[in-house]
Amino acid sequence: MADRTQRRSLLLRLAVRLLARDRGEVRALSDLMKLRGPLQFVGIFAFTIIAPGIILAYFGWASIRSEELSVRAEALTNADATADVLAAQVEGLFTTFEGSVRGRLERGQSPMERLPELSPALLVAFRLDGAGNLAAPFAPPVTRPIMDQSFFLASPWRDAELAEQSGGDPARAAGLYAEAADQARGITALGQAAFARGRALMKAGETDEAKAVFADVVANFGSVRDVHGFRLGDLARLKRGEILLGEEPTIGSAALQDLVNEILSTRLWVIGDRAEWAPANRALELLEDVAPKDWLASTRGRLEEKSSQAFWAEQLVDDLSTLTPGGASIGVSPGDFSYRRLGDTLWASAWWGNDFYTFALDIDALMTRLDKFVEQAESSETTLRVTLLTAQDVPPADALSRRNLSPWLTGWSLAVAPRDADALAALQDRKRTQRLAVIGLSVFMITTGAFLASWLVSRELDVARMKADFAANVSHELRSPITQIRLKGESLMLGLVFDDEGRAQHYEAIVRESERLSRLVDNVLDFAAIERGAKKYTFRPVDIGETVQSAVDAARYSMEARDLTIDLELSDDLPVVFHDPEAVSQVLHNLISNAAKYGKEGGWIGVAGSMSTDGVEIHISDRGIGISEEDLPRIFEEYYRSSDPQARRRKGTGIGLTIVRYIMEAHGGRVDVQSQVGQGTTFTLHFTLKPPEQPGL
Repeated sequence: MADRTQRRSLLLRLAVRLLARDRGEVRALSDLMKLRGPLQFVGIFAFTIIAPGIILAYFGWASIRSEELSVRAEALTNADATADVLAAQVEGLFTTFEGSVRGRLERGQSPMERLPELSPALLVAFRLDGAGNLAAPFAPPVTRPIMDQSFFLASPWRDAELAEQSGGDPARAAGLYAEAADQARGITALGQAAFARGRALMKAGETDEAKAVFADVVANFGSVRDVHGFRLGDLARLKRGEILLGEEPTIGSAALQDLVNEILSTRLWVIGDRAEWAPANRALELLEDVAPKDWLASTRGRLEEKSSQAFWAEQLVDDLSTLTPGGASIGVSPGDFSYRRLGDTLWASAWWGNDFYTFALDIDALMTRLDKFVEQAESSETTLRVTLLTAQDVPPADALSRRNLSPWLTGWSLAVAPRDADALAALQDRKRTQRLAVIGLSVFMITTGAFLASWLVSRELDVARMKADFAANVSHELRSPITQIRLKGESLMLGLVFDDEGRAQHYEAIVRESERLSRLVDNVLDFAAIERGAKKYTFRPVDIGETVQSAVDAARYSMEARDLTIDLELSDDLPVVFHDPEAVSQVLHNLISNAAKYGKEGGWIGVAGSMSTDGVEIHISDRGIGISEEDLPRIFEEYYRSSDPQARRRKGTGIGLTIVRYIMEAHGGRVDVQSQVGQGTTFTLHFTLKPPEQPGL
């Protein structure tokens, strides 16, 4: 405490010595005493605001260089983060696929069905045995012997075909097919003759005999294929089911469904034989109106999926020998996947037990997914450019980060580089400029803040002083007439005035001071009314229709200029209503303006007037964006505006509807609103036929 006092005395003596040169020691000490408060304020302000501001400006200037270096470091960090995200997305694409396959195998389910659930890019899947032989879901392609066509070119087969095709007697064709069967040599010719006989009997209406023939074909020639590659058993079951469908729909439907389920579920389609799925497709057509809809939809999806797999199996079957030469190991642990690209196909292969599974993934579909990942990454980090590189591509020279896509896409990688190298340098310059601007702005704001603070304090002091002076003056002005009135009144009451002339003077003084007091009070009340924005209206009996007509006519030009249609429909029996025409015109103008503002471009506004049970109603309607249920209760509040983005885009003060409500209440009426979002709004003004009880607000 003693040291502080000693330092303060030292500073005081130093200041007095400096000022004493011009004004003397006594005058200098007096001025210092007067400036003691301001000087303390200046010292505190300098210590708490100016000094920290200068220190911050210094450190800001010193950090400009480090900021420039951090720009490139930030770019590297962002590039690494972007590359990590993309690599994780690629990894997730394949690990999700692998996990789905393992999950099915662990549950004892086939991973060769419902392939889109495993991966949208999956074309076909194969299961091979330990020796590398195809085991499922298709049988390997077979070389079929060339069939002797002489049987089908000779009589009676040729005569039977002509009889059946010419629209002749199908019963005769059936007999000729029976003769052909007697002459047939070989199981294929014999089976086809039997099936053709059943088909002719079916056309002839001999359904019982036809069913028996078809049953015989299924029993004896079920796996035999005709000259077109169709299994005779499938064709016979299809025809028999068609007959049963007409005779006994339930039995026929079950038979056809069994045929479709067998073709899709329990049979290995031969790769290259595209006639496998035709009987199933025909059966589904027959079952269109009788089978359950959910079964039909599910089965069609299975048929389309398996047909697609059969197509791709035919295209890719030659690659199997390259992937598994003689059952050789693929060099991974059981359950793990190995990836290899052959042409436009990425093969994912894995051992599970004694079975070898391999899945063909479409490279183009995978690239589409990767392109989407890249597009998303570039949209979130607009300063970077991502490039997908194959083994033959040269990485960008300005690459900031790279990620290898092995083991899934061996040789492929992702490179992240600045979208614009010059932009990086420009960013550094921009950062420097921003930092300098912040420093300059800080200094400017400190200086401005100091000036404004002193100015505001001074202004507030002036305002406070004026208010104090006003209150004092009003009090004084009120006290003077009150004092005079009291003195004159007491003199008269106590009988201190003895002559008539003196009493008359006292009465005159009381009246004069009372008038003075009244004028003073009126002035104060008028001032208060002006401050609170009070408004008075003059009501008189006027034709309400003329007021509405005038308001609409006044608004019509501006509405038409905005390509808006305003329709006016007034009843002929509208009466005279007590109202202030200018105020009602203001109401109509506000509502018409709102209808135009919140309506649609080139839209419609309707104004209609009619009699109601208790007066007159004026309706103002639009077909605009409408008002939500949440906003309806509050639209007449002062300054309220909706939070709806569509409404916020329209400029407004938030007081227009408040004015409408005040004016209508002043007229003894009311305003209602009905609205539906997206369809429009209708405001209804209710006027009573009786004059308002109060002439204004």
